[in-house]
Amino acid sequence: MNGRGHTESDARKRSLMQHFLAPTIWLSSRLAFSRKFLLIGAVVLIALALLSLPLLRQVRDDRRLAGVEREGLRQYVAQVDVLANMIALRSRGIDDKGTTPSSALNADMARLAAQASRAGMAGPAERLSRSWQQADSHAADPDLRRRFATMTASINALLALIEESARTYRLNVDPELDATFDMLTSRLPLVLETLGKQRDALALHTGEMASYALGAQVVLTESAPALKAGIAQMVAREGHRASLQRSLQTLLDGIVRQQDAADNALDDPKANDELGGLTHANLALAQLLLKDAVDAADQHLASRIDQLDRAQRIIAALLLGVIVAVAYLFAGIYLSTLRSLRSLSVGTDAFCGGQLETRIEVDTRDELVLVARNFNTMAAEVQRLLEFIRRQNESRQRELETLVQQRTAELADKNELLLAAGKRVQEELDLARGMQLAILPQSFPDEPGWGVCAGMFPARELSGDFYDCFALPDGRYGVLVADVSGKGVGAAFFMAVSRTVLLDLASTGSSPAEVFAHANTLLCERNPMELFVTACYAIYDPGDGSLVYASAGHHPPLLRKASGVVAALPSPSDIALGILHDMDYADHTAVLEPGDSLLLYTDGVTEAFSGTGEAYGDERLHAWLSATAPDATAGQLLNGLVRDVARFVDEAEASDDLTCLVLCRKQEGSMKKTPALELHDKVLLLEYPLLTRLEEIAKLAEAVERALIERPDLAFSANLCLEELITNTILHGLNGAPDRWIDVRLSMSDEWLEISLKDDAPQFDPFAEAPAPALDLDVEERPIGGLGVHMVKTMMNEARAYHDGSGNLIVLLKTLQQSEPRHPGHADDLDTTDPLHKENRK
Repeated sequence: MNGRGHTESDARKRSLMQHFLAPTIWLSSRLAFSRKFLLIGAVVLIALALLSLPLLRQVRDDRRLAGVEREGLRQYVAQVDVLANMIALRSRGIDDKGTTPSSALNADMARLAAQASRAGMAGPAERLSRSWQQADSHAADPDLRRRFATMTASINALLALIEESARTYRLNVDPELDATFDMLTSRLPLVLETLGKQRDALALHTGEMASYALGAQVVLTESAPALKAGIAQMVAREGHRASLQRSLQTLLDGIVRQQDAADNALDDPKANDELGGLTHANLALAQLLLKDAVDAADQHLASRIDQLDRAQRIIAALLLGVIVAVAYLFAGIYLSTLRSLRSLSVGTDAFCGGQLETRIEVDTRDELVLVARNFNTMAAEVQRLLEFIRRQNESRQRELETLVQQRTAELADKNELLLAAGKRVQEELDLARGMQLAILPQSFPDEPGWGVCAGMFPARELSGDFYDCFALPDGRYGVLVADVSGKGVGAAFFMAVSRTVLLDLASTGSSPAEVFAHANTLLCERNPMELFVTACYAIYDPGDGSLVYASAGHHPPLLRKASGVVAALPSPSDIALGILHDMDYADHTAVLEPGDSLLLYTDGVTEAFSGTGEAYGDERLHAWLSATAPDATAGQLLNGLVRDVARFVDEAEASDDLTCLVLCRKQEGSMKKTPALELHDKVLLLEYPLLTRLEEIAKLAEAVERALIERPDLAFSANLCLEELITNTILHGLNGAPDRWIDVRLSMSDEWLEISLKDDAPQFDPFAEAPAPALDLDVEERPIGGLGVHMVKTMMNEARAYHDGSGNLIVLLKTLQQSEPRHPGHADDLDTTDPLHKENRK
């Protein structure tokens, strides 16, 4: 019974086992023998891999963390270098007020802030940037305490960044060097800053700063245990680093001596020199200790990384060995060879794909081992060469950047010198131009029967052209236009010499031919630069309009008849002055009839080029002169010609100096538009065509001030009245028309300043039509209007308006005597010597 029971029990157990293993039994029954072992081997390999992965992952994570800590240590070294430079800069800033941050330090600060932002420390990076900008802006602040405070704030921001960087790179959680890294990232930087700050605070000689020094003693005392703990931990890990303890003890002894010196400095400021020396020595000791500790910590991390790499390789080798053994057992030589070939194929593909660290492991003893070894040797050599090339390129890049910075700085210095030299040259040229313009006449005769006006417009700062108009002893007048060859300073000097020679000879009353002959001889003797000058000189007799002229290689004068016919006066091509000795010149004669105009000009008129390269030319000049009004004054002709040339060139760069002189013999009765005023010896100071735009009044005011530069009181009164009357004419007489003209003339006699305004508006008398101001009322109650005209009447001795059918003429008279003006409201109050009243009585 018992035997049958045990048999039945065993049978049930076998049945249960068969049911439990039915799937594997079914699979085994359908696989060949080799495949069964292959399946078992695959399962074993998978199990080994799954068991090894956590260990490999842990080793990899530990290695990555060690790499992060090492990178953090490199960042720490860069940060401490900047900290030492900032501490030194703060000390120099107290000793030398002219000390400012260097460009290298600014670049280091920007780089630290950028690296911190990229590492996820945006807050400390932004604080560091703001505090440094503030410290940089106060670098030249004469207040030493403010400079000390702003630089200390920047140092504190950098200390905070160092601590945050230690947390980011996990230096503060290292299980083996936590005390060492706390000493490096927290205590040693604080000791560096405190050593420097104690000395700097006492150097300021203020009671408030003395508290900084006393606080520094507390910080240094409290830091000693942490320093000892950090060094002790490092020595325990690295026994051969016992020298760190000696360096630490030397630093602590130096700190004690510095505290004694600081106590003495509080009582005796003369002890600051001793304190400064101890501070510099202790800072050097602290930096040396920091460097040695960083080197020791870096070597420890490198050793740990090597250990983890070895462990990783060992684990991988063990796993690979087991895999190879299992594969060998289940697959044999064929599978071993196939695996080796596959390893070679995979390795070469990976290497060719850019994975240069790829190495091939082959565990057979056939030729494939040699191939793998040669491949690994080649891969290692290629990787070494590429690393060498990379380091060499980085070194060359740094050298190139340094050279570029040096060359850039040199170029900047040279540019500054060139700019300064250019400015000096420009100032000298401006002065020379002002002197050149000053020697040319700016006021011209404007007599009842004739008038002259001339102008010179240089293409550059200095001109070689010149003109002149002068009275001769016999009552005749000489007019001259000349053009010196070349441009620039040489031509300007030769122009001054030529003008002096010609005027000296012309003042004798000699004929133009004689003047040119003598001038040519003198200029040939005084011409080291071998320049020459073309000139046209004419003597005009106002009595009969006769003209005697001669030309020395110059353009012939243009004569415009009253009928509008324009012709060049006969003028042979005599040679220019200053070329050949003993030259003869010929005189020529002409007569200016009433209404005729004579134009003397240089080639700057006909050779003015437009933007397209077209010249103004003789034909266009003749056409313009022919189209001018027969009663136009010399000033109007001159200004009209200049405007026409300017319109033609359309802002193109001038190729030559432009100089012209206009002599007009007026038609009889041409002055009927202007009431005849009995102003004897009247001289025209200014003739200005004004475009009817309010913004043009400012330019007129500048011209008036230049014309009356010796009488600023008259210029002020004239500009005030002109602004009121011109504004009145534009807004009321012309109803704001923008493209009309108002001719303004200033003339002066021995006793009177005459101002006249001529327009083509409908008849309009501002003095009659403006309402009388209610001066007896309060300002708030006065009606608008009349005050401006009242001001003109008050400031001027006489103010009248006329209309002759072609436009309005306003004439103002102002006495040259510096006295208060009268209000000309009643005839009984009028000055009977006023020339306007003489004409009215006639």
